[in-house]
Amino acid sequence: MPPKQPGSGKKKLSKGDKEKLKKEEEEKKAQEDEEALAKAEEEAAAKKEKDKTEAAERKRLEQEERARRSAQLEALNAILDSNRATLENFHNERRKNAKWERYMRCDGSPDPSIPGEINTYISLWREDQDRVAIDSVLEDSNQCLDLMKELNFLLKDTPPEDILEAETTQHKNTIIELQHLLKQKLDRASHALLLEASALASSETMNLEHVQGNDTITLCLWGNLSKNPRIKSFEFKDLGFQFDLPKLLTLSDCGVRVLHTKYDHLSHLSKTFLPRPKRKIEETVEEETKGEGEEKEGEGEEDKKEDGEDDQPELEREETEDVMSALKGLDDPTDEDKEEEKKDEEPEEEELPPEDDDKTPEPEEWEDFDGDEDVVDLRAYTPLGGVYYFNLLHMPPQPKSVKGWVIRTLTEPELVHMDYMSDPISVAPTPSKEEENTKDSKKEEQKEVKKDEKPPIGVSLRLPSDVYFCEEPQVARWDENKNQWSLDGFTDISFNEDNRVISFKTSHYGTMVMFQDAHVNMPFQSWEIRPHSINSALFTIIAAVVELQIEIKDDMCCLGQPDDRPELAHLLNKWMAPKDLITSLQTAGVNIFPAPDSSKYVSIQNKNPITENRVYQQMSLTASSMAYSWSKWNAEVASNEKIVIQGAESLKNEALLEEEWGLFLLTKKRTMKLKMTEFDDEFSEDYAEGTNFHADLYHIVLELASEDGSDRIKKTNHTFVDTVFQLLTATKVLTYA
Repeated sequence: MPPKQPGSGKKKLSKGDKEKLKKEEEEKKAQEDEEALAKAEEEAAAKKEKDKTEAAERKRLEQEERARRSAQLEALNAILDSNRATLENFHNERRKNAKWERYMRCDGSPDPSIPGEINTYISLWREDQDRVAIDSVLEDSNQCLDLMKELNFLLKDTPPEDILEAETTQHKNTIIELQHLLKQKLDRASHALLLEASALASSETMNLEHVQGNDTITLCLWGNLSKNPRIKSFEFKDLGFQFDLPKLLTLSDCGVRVLHTKYDHLSHLSKTFLPRPKRKIEETVEEETKGEGEEKEGEGEEDKKEDGEDDQPELEREETEDVMSALKGLDDPTDEDKEEEKKDEEPEEEELPPEDDDKTPEPEEWEDFDGDEDVVDLRAYTPLGGVYYFNLLHMPPQPKSVKGWVIRTLTEPELVHMDYMSDPISVAPTPSKEEENTKDSKKEEQKEVKKDEKPPIGVSLRLPSDVYFCEEPQVARWDENKNQWSLDGFTDISFNEDNRVISFKTSHYGTMVMFQDAHVNMPFQSWEIRPHSINSALFTIIAAVVELQIEIKDDMCCLGQPDDRPELAHLLNKWMAPKDLITSLQTAGVNIFPAPDSSKYVSIQNKNPITENRVYQQMSLTASSMAYSWSKWNAEVASNEKIVIQGAESLKNEALLEEEWGLFLLTKKRTMKLKMTEFDDEFSEDYAEGTNFHADLYHIVLELASEDGSDRIKKTNHTFVDTVFQLLTATKVLTYA
């Protein structure tokens, strides 16, 4: 190893050198801090200047919007009023023509709106003893149901100001009377068939097995004529209805009627049928008392104020202003900046137009369901698939042939129901050894007991082919004493989804129906309305379970999707009025139309109902050119006064790309296009560059639209606008998605 060279080792710093080096480092750090501070101040000043410029630009846009606001609202209201007047004239003319056509109809049917004609019809049909056979009753039932449908349409279609309350009550009573009369006629026809049971008996089983019906009513009758104890069950294959026969019944003179009606004339009798708004108790008495007390106090203090307090308010105001300015000076950088900000804020004060001054109505509150646990709340559940009247009847005496004579026993022409209530289910105790030894001796006694046993009746039924059940249905029975649907008395319920068969056991015979959750398809996952061409659009809703596409053209609409559900095949591509489509979808089990009290059962986005309705109006006006869609920010924005939707011009009949959509923020005061997109991480109300604020959606769309797009909007038919508006207000997509 070579020797270490002198001076090659590290020189040790002296105390002075260390202090000098430390001082240099401190100076360098101080210089860096000064530079960083200067840079931060420069950036802050630049940011402040930028914010100030943006705020000034925003205020300029707001001032311009305020300047043209009245003109835009006036123009929009003129369009809406014109459409409304045209529609009113159109519907008045339609009703007038319909009334004339009804008057000129020569098919022998009465006009249900004329008391004399409908009362005569009811009296003659009730007294008619010739048309009691099932063929005649089924034929007459079509006319009866048409008259009820006509009255219901009349009640819904006639404006409230054009119909008297007495007329409304009269029409409702007529409907109820027709319902009762139709039931009586069907009962009478059933009794007539039972009287001829021996003549209609099957040659194989020697029992009555009769099925007859039309598109609305199916009557199935089974009569026990053979008294064969080996019969365990029977099935009406055409209806898909199978029921068990306890041994007790196989040995008795009984019959079973299964009457299936696609209409429901019972649910409207239940007290849970209509919405239950909470009653608002106004404390007017307390307010009046309070007002009188304040007046008396005011009179007592009036003299004091006259003497020495005339100059006091001015003095107090000056002192308050001094204190407030001192407090504000602690937080503000300078008084000049504060004065500038105060001046900038002054132009924001504005008088709202009358339509913006409307107070937001408080959300409606609804009464809680106060029924028993087994009672069905018809606001939460919907009856589907029609009503099944499952009745156990006494067989009337059959005619006998004696030496060429036919002897008939005369009876009252009415059905006689047989009481049947299953025995309560009890768990048998575990037998002891002694009891096991005596089991054989008791077998004969048990056989006798079994004959008198009343077990629950097993039932299996195939769901109607034209009703879509989105979930396993619930079965309920009608309680005639309380006029309500009840879930009690059913056990061992099972559902075969593939075969669409529900099986259960019931403790007694009676009237039954299948229920589904009324809000199973709410809230919606998303929605979109996109134009095909002028006066034509496609409305898509992806609900909780089902995805629907509704085609709209002029004043008609039809169901386009889903085409993979056979239960809805009868509705596909059938054009009808919006109200008819809504009714048809609900009857088929697809309910995407919230009721007034649906918010009690569904979690929704509470929005100002006035603003929401205006948005639907303006979306309808521009739907021939503009596509609109759901936005996730509508739910996440923390205000019920703000509505956020996606929108884009769509002049080609094809789906839009993600980057083509823009976001629009709508409030009661103004509408703007946002700078952000649907896929940003945070919500921002920064407006899109190059756009202006407008009083409403209609005018901002006109500003952004191309020449062809604006031309489409201006040429849009009022009937198309009304159809879109009806569907939007019926689905309430802005709050239920």
